[in-house]
This record gives sequence, C-alpha cells and structure tokens, in this order.
Amino acid sequence: MAGSETSSARNSAGFTLIEILVALVILSFVALGIAGLFTHAVKTNASGHDYALLATEARFALETLQALPFDHADLTAAGSPHSMAPVNPNFTITYTIVDYDINNWQEASAGSWTEAATPGDANVKRITMTVASTNQVLEGRRVFTVSSLKIPG
Repeated sequence: MAGSETSSARNSAGFTLIEILVALVILSFVALGIAGLFTHAVKTNASGHDYALLATEARFALETLQALPFDHADLTAAGSPHSMAPVNPNFTITYTIVDYDINNWQEASAGSWTEAATPGDANVKRITMTVASTNQVLEGRRVFTVSSLKIPG
C-alpha cells in the first residue's frame, strides 16, 4: 500500500505537459491581442505628434505674417493664394488675404463685411492659412486651417 500512495502523490504534485501546452496556447492568444493594441497605440501617438507639429507650424507662420507691417507685399490680396516656406520640410503652407473696408463696426459685428475696392481702402485684412502635412507614413490627410484678422498699427 505504501507504494501506491507514493505514486499517486507523485502524479498530483505538478502540471502535466498537456496542461502547460494548453496554458501557453491561451497565453499566446492573449499576447497577440495585446500586441495589436500596441501597434494601434504607436500609430495614434505618431498621429498626435504630427498634429501638434502641424499646429505649431501654423502658429509660427501666422505670427510671422502678423508681425509684418499692414501694407507689406506679403499681405496683399492680389496673387492669393500665397505660399510660404515652412520651418519643417514635412509641411506645406498656403494662405489667402482678403482686404475689407469697414466703416461701421456695428454692421461688421453683425457679419456684414465689405471687401475693399482697392488695397489702399482696406482697414482690416483677413488672413486664412492652411498648413498640410506631406508625411506619407501616417494614414489620412492632415490639414490645419486657421484664420486671423490684422488691422493697421
């Protein structure tokens, strides 16, 4: 009897090879599912980084135009859309200028804006800038458009 107790204790002391293989198969399916999440997270993180660079590029370019004098050649409505050299070569920058002659600010606040007949009549310029990513690695088209007003002075 003592021999049979020893063999049954020996059989129940650990895992069998089949149990270990089943556990490894289950673990590998879980690991494959998690690996897919990691690749998605990397793409999402890269996309967010691209959008942040895009917004920074647009802000820098718009601030550059805002720093120019009101009658500067780069701020003329003629020849729109204009292009601008980006800091980051992965982007393209285009912008348009519209000259307005606003004499009654109450009408303007209601949305009635009259375009200036000649550039010399303008007292407000609307700058609309579009910055686009040329990065082909990421999926989708990344475009950032921002508009700003410039007044003389």
